Amino acid sequence: MLSPRIELAITTMLEAHGLGRRKSGRSFEATHVLAVGLIVKDSGFNENAVIAGILHDTLEDTDLERKIIERRFGPDVLATVEDVTEPPRRVSWRTRKDSYITQIRDTPRDDARAVASADKIHNLSSMVAGLEEYGPSFADVFTAGLSDMVWYQETVHQTLAERWSHDILDEHERELTRFVEIARNYM
Repeated sequence: MLSPRIELAITTMLEAHGLGRRKSGRSFEATHVLAVGLIVKDSGFNENAVIAGILHDTLEDTDLERKIIERRFGPDVLATVEDVTEPPRRVSWRTRKDSYITQIRDTPRDDARAVASADKIHNLSSMVAGLEEYGPSFADVFTAGLSDMVWYQETVHQTLAERWSHDILDEHERELTRFVEIARNYM
């Protein structure tokens, strides 16, 4: 059974994302963020971390205001969501990714590390499935090429593993290995 706060997080996420599709157009944003929240929960993290997982893309991809997250879920959830939020898309891909890596390196919050890892686990598994089904054309919708994507994914995992230890990183590493192996076939 879900707690009232988690139900409110799901409602808030749906209010923000609606039925918006992911960049590849093959799935919904809501499906992704719910998967991230479930990965965080299944990895043993607290309710605030699960809520942050569900809301992790709202500041980055929607018009949801920070004050709504803070009012509904408190400053800790907002701080965690901010830790995993990239700069606006008008900023170059590399600058956004460098900023994100710095944020997850410097955050004092394990909840943010958990959300970052869960996000990458789901992203990597989705990219593997896309590459297996569509081949290299799957990556055409992304701003970066496969070699840049490999660099970024490897750097995120390495950054998390250098400063933190948790079982979620084992799953993260397994998905990263699968992605790198298939991506290198097309590079």
